[in-house]
Amino acid sequence: MKGKIMFKKFYRAMILSRAASAANETLKTLSDRQLDDMGLSRATFVSEIVNSVRKDLDAAESSPSTRQMINQIINPNLAGSV
Repeated sequence: MKGKIMFKKFYRAMILSRAASAANETLKTLSDRQLDDMGLSRATFVSEIVNSVRKDLDAAESSPSTRQMINQIINPNLAGSV
């Protein structure tokens, strides 16, 4: 179990790092007007993107998986009776 938690933390750090790297590359191609249209500045663009990805990861982690939802719906007394 401890290894699974460590792997999740490592995976999350990799995703956030990649999001920051991609945002930095994207920032190079955006004009100040485009940033202004999005309501962002050069100083806040990368942090806003990383925070958005962080929120998405948190939401995905807190929502139950499809397998968990199916297990909650299926009556264990009837499983395999078909």
